Amino acid sequence: NLNAPDISQHVILIHGDLGTGERLQAVQLRHSIEAMPWDHFQHVVFIPGLFHLKMACTEAIWHCFTQPPATQEDETCLIHDVVLLRPKETVIYCLKPGFQRTHQRIGHAGICQWLNCWRVHIKLKRFTSLEAYAASEPTLDDLIVIADEVTQTYTANYQLCYMKKRPEKDPDLQFENTVLMNRYFLLYEELSYAMNCGDIGHVETCTVHWIPILKAVGKHKYATQMTNFLINVHFIYPLGLRYMCCMISLASESHWASNETVSCRLVCGAQ
Repeated sequence: NLNAPDISQHVILIHGDLGTGERLQAVQLRHSIEAMPWDHFQHVVFIPGLFHLKMACTEAIWHCFTQPPATQEDETCLIHDVVLLRPKETVIYCLKPGFQRTHQRIGHAGICQWLNCWRVHIKLKRFTSLEAYAASEPTLDDLIVIADEVTQTYTANYQLCYMKKRPEKDPDLQFENTVLMNRYFLLYEELSYAMNCGDIGHVETCTVHWIPILKAVGKHKYATQMTNFLINVHFIYPLGLRYMCCMISLASESHWASNETVSCRLVCGAQ
């Protein structure tokens, strides 16, 4: 087709959910045998919407800490917090709570979890309660030190592997599950905060941690899409296209863009 336009300096960026990306990639695969770049849609670049990634993360947390019956057997489980916070919606949270309920539960239960961690840790500092510690008028530096100690003590890290290797007669499964849940909650809060602030570098760092979690709960399509997106942005796309992909990805979360299709002209290799 000699009448095909020259698209060597142009791309069309399309952002959307997982279904949008799969349809676009199916079209590109089907037209890959065409001779001209215009005919096999070489100029179309898919950008996954970050809000849909956020939804996938909430579902991953639900799969880890609510759906399996074994996660509902002790008093430190997440469903126990639901009984206290939403006693009339327990069945909904066990079956299919949806994004809004799961998002709120992560926020509210996470606050309660960390207040409890502070309460326990403060007692090690010879304070009877959080109120007694507040009455001592700690400085900001004191609060930062305590916060760092609480995070290191009550969040899953490399020490969790050694804890699981202890003899069977001395396991603390409740503590192990709690610190792991605290870690996942912090990862989700960090991802949400980075999206709200528009810090795309921070979002990419958080996404790297979420990819293996998504794979572990069976969300392989989301994990694959985000992996391919990060590889394309950092190792394949030129600098100008890399910048635009990051901006459109954030725009899909913050509703900065009024249309789902954005056409732009890029000079490959431009500084």
